[in-house]
Amino acid sequence: SDVYLSSRDRQILDWHFANLEFANATPLSLLSLKHWDQDDDFEFSGSHLTVRNGYSCVPVALAEGLDIKLNTAVRKCNYSATGVELVVSNAKNNTNQQTLKADAVLCTLPLGVLKECIKGNGLNCVQFSPSLPEWKSSAVQRMGFGNLNKVVLCFDRVFWDPNANLFGHVGSTTASRGELFLFWNLYKAPVLLALVAGEAAAIMENVSDDVIVGRSLVVLKGIFGNNAVPQPKETLVTRWRADPWARGSYSFVAAGSSGNDYDLMATPVSHTSGGLPRLFFAGEHTIRNYPATVHGALLSGLREAGRIADQFLGAPYALPTHKNEGVKT
Repeated sequence: SDVYLSSRDRQILDWHFANLEFANATPLSLLSLKHWDQDDDFEFSGSHLTVRNGYSCVPVALAEGLDIKLNTAVRKCNYSATGVELVVSNAKNNTNQQTLKADAVLCTLPLGVLKECIKGNGLNCVQFSPSLPEWKSSAVQRMGFGNLNKVVLCFDRVFWDPNANLFGHVGSTTASRGELFLFWNLYKAPVLLALVAGEAAAIMENVSDDVIVGRSLVVLKGIFGNNAVPQPKETLVTRWRADPWARGSYSFVAAGSSGNDYDLMATPVSHTSGGLPRLFFAGEHTIRNYPATVHGALLSGLREAGRIADQFLGAPYALPTHKNEGVKT
């Protein structure tokens, strides 16, 4: 028999669609129906946690003792059978050009930036010479790189349930279903973090902060009442698609793509067929089982560190040369 949805039913269904669009960072119409959830079986058990003092403390800790060149953009990547040369310059004004030489390079450019590099029309593109092979560039083009934006609202007091992890907002139309559809409660601070997903994430990039914050307050007042919601002391609005160093938030399996493309993204590139690989790739868009996650990005880096070490340093022990000779350590 036919099933008819009331207006309210449709709004609630749209909220759940928005939640899926948040998880995949894209409108559902762009997802592969067959492969969009190909990584679900590998999801880690346990609850979700936030990092105390923010995610920034993680890369800061990992960077200790490393020679990191800040405000330095890679302009060209020239790779050959003998090594790699990187042409770098000041990220803001393209001055102080330098050439760095290495045996190999690990590329962790976000997929959105790689897409710009393939097209060759972005201000912050890296020019690969020779160009990336067709199998690599095709995988870059097939895969999806989504967009999810956040609105951070800092208040002087908590006016919501302090014990609630989150609360939702049901949009009035299908087109606006991803607009401020979910608010996260940041514990021990009067701060709310609102999510903007799907089509709304793209629309929001072209709207001023004042309009977005104003819309957020309208939504909150609709939930808690006009008198309960004060003006925020501080706000922050993300625009990941417009960020030239990201061009989006995280990857998704687009229509026409599959998990195999993650494997292709992870495959190193050599100057000639069968030659020693010189370009290695890491990032959330290169790990089939844990894409679109911080732990996936970290694990991909460890994977490539091991691959590069095996390639250029070899095993840390000598293989036995005679049948009865043991391995010496």
